[in-house]
Amino acid sequence: MAPDNSLENRDSDITASDLVNLASKIGPKLFDRRHTASKNRCLPKDTIDDLKDSKVLRACMPKRFGGFELPFGAHTDVAMELAKSCGSTAWVSGIIGSHNWWLGKYQPEAQFEVWENDPDAIVGAAFAHKQGTKGRKTKGGYLVSGRWMWCSGSAHCDWVSLMTPIIKENSPPELAMIIVPKEDYQIEDVWYSPGMRGSGSNDILIDEKFVPEHRITKLADLNKKDSPGCSLNTGPVYKLPMLDVFGYSVAIPTLGCAIATHNHYLSEMTGRVGLDSAKILEFQSQQLRAAESSMEIDAALEIYRSDLCKMWNAAENNRELKPHELNKFKRNCAYVATLARRSATRIIEAMGATGIADSNPAYTSFSDTIAGASHRALSWDINGTIWGKEMFGLNKNESEVDRRMAPKEKHN
Repeated sequence: MAPDNSLENRDSDITASDLVNLASKIGPKLFDRRHTASKNRCLPKDTIDDLKDSKVLRACMPKRFGGFELPFGAHTDVAMELAKSCGSTAWVSGIIGSHNWWLGKYQPEAQFEVWENDPDAIVGAAFAHKQGTKGRKTKGGYLVSGRWMWCSGSAHCDWVSLMTPIIKENSPPELAMIIVPKEDYQIEDVWYSPGMRGSGSNDILIDEKFVPEHRITKLADLNKKDSPGCSLNTGPVYKLPMLDVFGYSVAIPTLGCAIATHNHYLSEMTGRVGLDSAKILEFQSQQLRAAESSMEIDAALEIYRSDLCKMWNAAENNRELKPHELNKFKRNCAYVATLARRSATRIIEAMGATGIADSNPAYTSFSDTIAGASHRALSWDINGTIWGKEMFGLNKNESEVDRRMAPKEKHN
């Protein structure tokens, strides 16, 4: 009898490549559903079920809860593969996959509450919030109210993790991540976007809900090598700072969409002819655009792979990453998204009117690339400026947490 190579019997030695192969296998179904996702502005339940059944969302999830605890980047490699079929699915996968990583850094009791009885629980997240969003100290925890924006995959979440200013008497507010079950929040359907339409990145509303102490973890603690969750999960992947490396969780789905745009273009140009019956692919202008687009993609991939190696080396050696290194990672991550956007834009310009048809998968992938590159973590203006200050010796060694607290919010 041939050996059983199914995932269920090989969980102990699963690799990132295995998960990428599984993502590839479900790709055709995702491609067929992409119009449904776009029309409904939400991923179909069947797509979420496919992601759960394939276990690709468990790439960086702690082993004790059924995850694979792979190096950071395994979840983004999966998302890059999924982007070949559906950008919105890739986006949600990259984000939910990252949440399954960073939840391993949260308070241990919160981890057990989320995962002990449901290792497939979907945990969404939102960082951006409206002014007035806050948690006020009360006996045993906090009373939380507010509105949070852009929670991707919101319709399918069992829990959400929300960045919240925590108010304590006689002290300035602190940013923390809180974990809230779906029965304690409402979703407001506000996601109307030309790109990543199926991501369902809606608003989360909470009105005076109690959140116990164990479901609240300071943002500054999550950005440390030794976060609260490290007492439970001792693997190297949980040594990485949450905020400073998260950007790749959205940059790589974005890059995957640019790769998909390029691939659709190559496929469509083969066989096309111009008004003079000459083959389009023989036009030098098309050859140059294809070459430059591929160069941008290759450069972005090299930056990404190089940064992953450096991150993992630090994590495996239990070394605290220095502010200089973290700022460089963020610069690089933003530039990966910039290269992705340039590549996809160049390709759509080369396709002419054909390239902007809603029915053209190249246009869908292009729109998803532009939407993905708009994420705050991928802003070249923000991250390039941080690195520019570094070069001129103007950086005050502010942490990412410090930047997110400035300017300070006023709370009544």
